[in-house]
Amino acid sequence: MKPSVKHLLWLGASAAMPVCSAYAYTYDGTNPFEFHGYVRAGVGTSEGHTQTCFELPGAQSKYRLGNECEVYSELEGDVRLFQFANGLTVSGVVMGSLFNTLDRFPTFTPNDGNIRLQQSYLQLTHIPGWDGARAWIGRIYYRRNDIHINDFFYWNPSGVGAGVEDVPVGHGVKFSYALFRADNIAQPDYATRHDFQLSGIDTNPGGELQFGVSYVQKAGQVPGSHSGWSATVQHIQRDVLGGKNKLALQFGVGPGIGLGSTGPLTPDTGTKRWRVLDAYEWQASRDFSGMVSAVYQRDLAPTGSQSWWSFGVRPVYAFTDHFKMIVELGHDRVTPDNGATRTLSKLTIAPSLTMARSFWSRPELRFFYTYGRWNGAAQAAAPAGNPLSTTGIFGASRSGSTFGVQLETWW
Repeated sequence: MKPSVKHLLWLGASAAMPVCSAYAYTYDGTNPFEFHGYVRAGVGTSEGHTQTCFELPGAQSKYRLGNECEVYSELEGDVRLFQFANGLTVSGVVMGSLFNTLDRFPTFTPNDGNIRLQQSYLQLTHIPGWDGARAWIGRIYYRRNDIHINDFFYWNPSGVGAGVEDVPVGHGVKFSYALFRADNIAQPDYATRHDFQLSGIDTNPGGELQFGVSYVQKAGQVPGSHSGWSATVQHIQRDVLGGKNKLALQFGVGPGIGLGSTGPLTPDTGTKRWRVLDAYEWQASRDFSGMVSAVYQRDLAPTGSQSWWSFGVRPVYAFTDHFKMIVELGHDRVTPDNGATRTLSKLTIAPSLTMARSFWSRPELRFFYTYGRWNGAAQAAAPAGNPLSTTGIFGASRSGSTFGVQLETWW
């Protein structure tokens, strides 16, 4: 029997299973056991060398299509532990992740990659009188907001702690509170962080307003530490050409410059960050979909201030049920107050085999060509060995290209 595109895609996804997967998902304890996964894996080359990726020094993200130089996967298991007669349910969630750079064998040493326990928590759901709320304790992906095309988690209060989520307070409004002691492995010292959120505030047909405040307490065990805070207001507009728009405004002071997560603990009130962003995804017709985003961030600090602009768009056109053409254009610009403006532009063209026509359909097998171009200031700011630097694989050139193939899937 001649294999179809659908068979080839599922074969590729199955081959990736040993190193895969779990897509972000909120388990409600309804089923006895659920399994969820996420994986992206590929191979590529950059002008005869191992595939390299383009990211501007000082920017907080990069446009990801044809620009990911790693295997990354998550594997999540959700189990219902006990259910009381009144419906109250106790359940557990465990998620492991795997990261490995494409130029290394999967040894998972600190220089090559890692295996992490990203989530491990217990929760109470179907709480009588709480209408969909839950209580939890442990390590959790908590109320994360991101821009998919550049993998930018702009509002991400995840970590190790405990809390209650989506408690109804009237008129459709829901309240969430969480207390955290650590965010992730990148946070070197513990600090207590309080996260308060209100959601479900209807503003117009299809429109919802969300508010969040985070307060980071001074860490007594860290010399020179300070307290800090941040605030976020976000408007989500649904049913716009088959998609939705997210508009967010954020401001943080001191350790609150993580804007939801915990920032460095020693900055004081002289260190501030504010950010405004918009991300719009559309499914304008059966065949035409995409996402566009824009970010402006201003960092103010006694040691030096800078601005970061970012704009990107990913239009997708489905020619058939199983073939799409995906194009992504991204531009980043970082301007230090005491230095030259750094710029990076990246263009990717990726004909892709897929399971369906929509923007979010997966698995997706992409054959990509990526071209990057940057200026002299970006080249001078890049660390040694970085592809943008003169000691990188492109040498003194301020442009480069890469091509390859990548599989992404979730379930």
